[in-house]
Amino acid sequence: MKTYAVGGSVRDGMMKRRISDYDWVVVGSTEEEMLKNGFTKVGADFPVFLHPTNGQEYALARREKKTGSGYLGFSTEFGPDVTIEEDLQRRDLTINSIAIGPIEEPENTKTIDPFNGESDIKNKILRHTSDAFSEDPVRVLRIARFRARFGSEWTIAKETTDLIHSMGKKGVLNELQPERIWKELSRALLEPFPRLFFDTLLECDVLHIIFPEVYALCSAMESRRWHPEGNAYEHTMLVLTQATRYEFGENFNLLLRMAALVHDFGKGITPKDKLPKHYGHDVNGVQIAESFCNRLTVPAIIRDRVKKSTRYHMRMHELEKLNPKTFINMFMDMSSWNDETTVDLLYWIGIVDERGRLGGEHVSIDHLQMLPKIWEKVRKIKFADVFPNGETNVDRIKEGLFKARINAASIAKNEFINGQ
Repeated sequence: MKTYAVGGSVRDGMMKRRISDYDWVVVGSTEEEMLKNGFTKVGADFPVFLHPTNGQEYALARREKKTGSGYLGFSTEFGPDVTIEEDLQRRDLTINSIAIGPIEEPENTKTIDPFNGESDIKNKILRHTSDAFSEDPVRVLRIARFRARFGSEWTIAKETTDLIHSMGKKGVLNELQPERIWKELSRALLEPFPRLFFDTLLECDVLHIIFPEVYALCSAMESRRWHPEGNAYEHTMLVLTQATRYEFGENFNLLLRMAALVHDFGKGITPKDKLPKHYGHDVNGVQIAESFCNRLTVPAIIRDRVKKSTRYHMRMHELEKLNPKTFINMFMDMSSWNDETTVDLLYWIGIVDERGRLGGEHVSIDHLQMLPKIWEKVRKIKFADVFPNGETNVDRIKEGLFKARINAASIAKNEFINGQ
């Protein structure tokens, strides 16, 4: 029984990045021996075990063979005769196909790098380990996500780009399951450089297969007066990049970046004879954003919130022109009294949309403060304030609260404009 550190922990160690957890592979052992030595088996599909003292996961070395389509279309072989090199060969990228060990023999511990992954790390190249890469379409999303993590200095080997392009032409990427796409997308959006996730797929000529709504933005030309970056795809990527410059909790980070991604989906269906104008793209984009989220099994709370920010994001560019009644109707349509996050999201999508233009990274966004100022005043209006003596008539209650909120919005807007 020999144990090796493999995969991400070895890669991150060589890159001098923080190692969050270790991956261990055991060679020359069996399930029976692992259990006898105090390990606890976890999961039913693969022989993965928890260490009796450190609680980390140890997996038996394995071989894999493609037997059918889809994520589960593999047969797996385990046994004491499987070598560490065979285990490394089934991995996706050369930078993930490096092992260090065996740890039981410190005097014999060495780096095992049969696919020159260490060289690719030094040269910042993402390269597939073997042709087995093409057997699992999720690996295409993973390589794009790694680039979103590591940055634009990293390139994809030409043979890997060609392979991914070939996978797209052969229909392999059509096997991707929606849940797997969302898992990789949600992780990519939280990486430091999320636009590189989409740029990579575009460079490999598969963006149109996996995310057609995003790809459609490439041909949605913009007015150079408002968008010198040229098209809606580049604008969306700039907005997404702006969203990464603000740090919230992970949940809101994901929500804001998802909203940034879908906010201009409506521009992707603008008729060519109407370009570069995109009248009504905010309204048109709602259904596209909803279909996109439903197809990828995006959680309903995220879907519903980004639909609302998509619908009203253009209002953030004309706040001073909106009358108080329009503000109240907007808050009501967004169900903001039940979900105040909708207002926070609209405010922040307004900021990143404003600054997500070529040369506009540092424009003033002070005028956007009007939205939270009005909302803060409006949300404080309570039933008891409007009906101190009580009221039971539902229509009167609705009308009274509506008028009181309009009045509060009017006061707040005037105070904001007058600098009070």
